Amino acid sequence: MSGGQSWSAPEGLAQTTAGYDLRPLSTGEILDRTFQLYRSRFALFASLAALPAAVNFLSGVLQLLFMTGDRALPNGWHIPVSRLPIVTSAISIASLLLYFVFYGITQAATTWAVAEIYLGKPASVGAAWKTATSRWLRYVLVTLRQYWSIMWWPAVALSVFFAALVLVPRLGGGAIVAVGILSFIFGLQVLASCIYAVYAAIRVSLGIPASVIESLGANAAVRRSMALLTQRKGRIFLMWLLVVAISMIVGMVLAPLAFLALRAQGAERYILQMVQLTGSFISSMLVGPVAAIALCLFYFDERVRHEGFDIEFLMLRAGPPPPNPVAEATTSPEPV
Repeated sequence: MSGGQSWSAPEGLAQTTAGYDLRPLSTGEILDRTFQLYRSRFALFASLAALPAAVNFLSGVLQLLFMTGDRALPNGWHIPVSRLPIVTSAISIASLLLYFVFYGITQAATTWAVAEIYLGKPASVGAAWKTATSRWLRYVLVTLRQYWSIMWWPAVALSVFFAALVLVPRLGGGAIVAVGILSFIFGLQVLASCIYAVYAAIRVSLGIPASVIESLGANAAVRRSMALLTQRKGRIFLMWLLVVAISMIVGMVLAPLAFLALRAQGAERYILQMVQLTGSFISSMLVGPVAAIALCLFYFDERVRHEGFDIEFLMLRAGPPPPNPVAEATTSPEPV
């Protein structure tokens, strides 16, 4: 990475006994420091990321228990079929809601832990969870507000497209031409929606750190993130590319299990699917903290560049000023 630093020395990047230094960092230095923090306190960050991963794991196990049937395909594959689709749908919705709750809390707890480490203070899993759960609703609302900023345009575009499809049968002979035009427009909408979703995700990505460090509500935290990221959005995009690349590598390792499960039947299929779910749980627990740590460091860096946050952090690190004995002597009452 940049600066000639090596990952073999996890504490070697500008860390002192009082914590890490705060100064403007390049993209390489931020990613380097992210992996140094993660590796030096692996148990802390992996434990914090275990809960959202456990929600997905338990959801997959419950859905697997209700996949009691299968449908054979001509190529020899067997697709599991649920005999209680209402129950599996309810499990999926409930697990999605729980995932949003625990995801927001986990991001807040990780941000708090990184901030404490930067101040040179001890950070533990219990203290991080206690701090994050004390305002859990705020962090969940910040997460939902972030996803709303990302998904509102794609949702409106899809709604308009399907509403237009409903009106196509009333056109009579011009229905085929209308379908072709709508398909072309839909393709453009999908492309524009994907570009907008990536752009919006980058703009609101610092919402959780802003909410934790500055104690802001959902709308204020998202606006704060947009204000800080007026420039240098590309490096956050590179960070997300790195996280996606790591996830894809893990997915390629687990992909053969999915293909084997499609060809297996009975107990063998359940064993393969359980192994796949376990692998997904481990990968989510290991990959998840990377983005949370990096976003917190990007937040610190943007505030250092815009507002001189390094001076404020130095004051916090130094603690309150010592009492002035001269002032105390002048203000104390004279003895009677």
